[in-house]
Amino acid sequence: MTEPLNRAPCATDLEDQAIEQWVHLTSGQASDADRHAFARWRGQSADHEAAARLAETMWQALPQTHTAQTFVAPPRRERRPLRWAALAAGLGALALTGLSEPAKVYFADYATAVGERRALTLEDGSQVWLNSGSALSVNYSAARREISLLKGEALFEVSKDAVRPFVVQSLGGSVQAVGTRFDVDRQGEQVRVAVTEGEVRVSSGGAVVPLKAAQRLAYTAGATPSATGVLDLGTASAWQRGKLIFNRQPLAEVFADIERYLPGSLVIAGRLPSTAVSGVFNLDDVPGMLDMLARTQPVRIYRMPWLTVVVVNQTRA
Repeated sequence: MTEPLNRAPCATDLEDQAIEQWVHLTSGQASDADRHAFARWRGQSADHEAAARLAETMWQALPQTHTAQTFVAPPRRERRPLRWAALAAGLGALALTGLSEPAKVYFADYATAVGERRALTLEDGSQVWLNSGSALSVNYSAARREISLLKGEALFEVSKDAVRPFVVQSLGGSVQAVGTRFDVDRQGEQVRVAVTEGEVRVSSGGAVVPLKAAQRLAYTAGATPSATGVLDLGTASAWQRGKLIFNRQPLAEVFADIERYLPGSLVIAGRLPSTAVSGVFNLDDVPGMLDMLARTQPVRIYRMPWLTVVVVNQTRA
């Protein structure tokens, strides 16, 4: 059984009981008597009520697929870890969502596993650093050097070639280098581009935007790029050095950046406060990073294989 990073040990049994009962109530097998019994149970004390609310929040944050809706908790006599019973449906659903990954990701020329970072040297001498959970394919021809970023983040240091432009394609847009060093980060339906040296041209939605050193922007599929913003060169591409550096970054963005280093999925249960986070974190110690956030932010963090749940503590938010 995994333990939350910051909760009093005395709450463990109540939370386990609440999770087990909530799973049964949402399984389709519960009776009116079961629901009344749970109402009586949660009314015994403030701690019982808090445990019941936590169970509801965690469950509602999980993908509500057919698997989750039809899951039936195992008999009590098996005494298997209760959180495993409660979250088995959610984990199964998350495993199924992994199958929706575009097929081309699985046939990428280069890829990294979660937690892995990799340096590459392409045939023209250009350098590429792949971040955790990333994938790309390379297509060089006599007239063009094309990279398809299929997933995740990559940092490029491009060798000059006046004849063959160097272009990174991702999510329907492109980034063309002009002898430069730049980062392309594909997160969900958004691509973020940041330039540390030289200049690039970002094309998306029929618009072309020049981007110079110490500038950044983002675009979504089919849309024109955002306005350019200032890039903090002191923190840019810190992941290449095995660090994550935050300089008054919103808590929601911090968790979005951390998610790529976690196995499986990250679920936020509740609305995160608009806290600004600053700090330097070691990518080789992700549990320590989560522990620090759990101790300094109004959240509780539960880690399980293939799933990390962040529960917002409303009393502290």
